[in-house]
Amino acid sequence: MAHSSKNKSGRNSNKSTGTSSRPAFISGLFIGALIMYVLPPMLDTDKKIDTAAVTDIVGKADIQELKFDFYELLKDDEIMVSPESSEIEQNSQYVLQVGSFKSAQDAENLKVQLLLMNLSAESESVKGKSGVVWHRVLVGPFANTSKMASARAKLAQNEIDSLLLKRSL
Repeated sequence: MAHSSKNKSGRNSNKSTGTSSRPAFISGLFIGALIMYVLPPMLDTDKKIDTAAVTDIVGKADIQELKFDFYELLKDDEIMVSPESSEIEQNSQYVLQVGSFKSAQDAENLKVQLLLMNLSAESESVKGKSGVVWHRVLVGPFANTSKMASARAKLAQNEIDSLLLKRSL
């Protein structure tokens, strides 16, 4: 029985010649460097401006020197501060809004919870733009900001959010 020279598995064995990619890499590197150094000067879009022409144009224009006189005007002015601004602060009070409910019962429940925390609370009913009545729960009014800050801290300890409202008397 004669053996054939063919591979029994039916596969053709391809022997690679083992060509190196090093020459292709070096030529690509060379071409990239060439493009990097040659192309930018060719694409330079900045045009050289003739400075002599610019100075001729500027020299021909009538340049007027600007004079600002508001320095003298404002130096002699006296600004009067009205005493009404301090009166406005005295004619206002601060309250904390801690809730707003559609149900009066929910507002009363929060009011009782605040009273148990030793905070003076009251509720007021307000009619909204859509005609719905809202029941606000307010803490205060406060005579000074330190009392308001301590009440706000107590509310924060009990995880109750508050909104500072300034109201005129």
